[in-house]
Amino acid sequence: MTDIRSAGGNTGSRPAPPGRHAVFGTGMFLLAGVLVLNSLLGPLGLGLIDYPISTTLQNQLIGLEIVTLALVAPLSIAAAVLALRGHRAAGPMAFGPAAYTAYMFAQYVLGPEYAAFNAVVLFDLGVFAAGAVLAVGAWTITDTRSLPDTTPAKQRTYGVILLALAAFVVSRYLGPILGGAMPAEFADARTFFWSIVLLDLGLVVPATIVSAVALFRRTPSAPKALYAVLGWFVLVPPSVVSMAAVMMARSDPAGSVGQVVVLGVVAVVFLVVAANVFRPLLSRHRVDA
Repeated sequence: MTDIRSAGGNTGSRPAPPGRHAVFGTGMFLLAGVLVLNSLLGPLGLGLIDYPISTTLQNQLIGLEIVTLALVAPLSIAAAVLALRGHRAAGPMAFGPAAYTAYMFAQYVLGPEYAAFNAVVLFDLGVFAAGAVLAVGAWTITDTRSLPDTTPAKQRTYGVILLALAAFVVSRYLGPILGGAMPAEFADARTFFWSIVLLDLGLVVPATIVSAVALFRRTPSAPKALYAVLGWFVLVPPSVVSMAAVMMARSDPAGSVGQVVVLGVVAVVFLVVAANVFRPLLSRHRVDA
């Protein structure tokens, strides 16, 4: 098996045409705008979008929207700028916020258990679809030949990290899996809980494990998978910390100082790992015509 290389690597793929990067960059700009609009219209802002959910889940939603404004939208804009400049980091940088958007808005559609279609459902469906399409686009415009060199030892290390991330996600569901009750905040919102279970254990964990295996086997797609998985994971712990912090600030009985502290530490660790992986990718590099 050959090592994964940067330009000139044995992948057989071609760089994405600059035109595709321009279209993709425009899409990421639009996604950022829609996310900001949703946050401003929702419970964090004007309250014009009113989800039929419990107070605890409303607090969590506000926490999510804070992260959207502070991290997800800015990262989407950064990825858009990189795409318009033809930078190799555009796809890897965009995958996280795009996939995160699809992940969150799937919950916005399913969780409230609407009795009928309405404008909010259609809007959230549109944002979900945009996030999903742009996540696929981020994967397809990323040329493995342009990515930084990764030594076999680093690939194995990153593979172990991804397995640890998968184990972390699974650990959050060990209680219900082993026969315990679902978290109290979901007692009256079971669809919310099971939609998250479906996304985490049905998509996130398998994708993370597959990416780890690709790194261990040093397959050509392994670098793309690494950036994609870490780009998504780096947004999740801050969102959970933000949700817990808002619950504490609003004296929500489901809030916990311990959860804020523990997940805050986890968020910092994830950020350090992601920064170490992404830093070489952000050196000056354009996509060839």
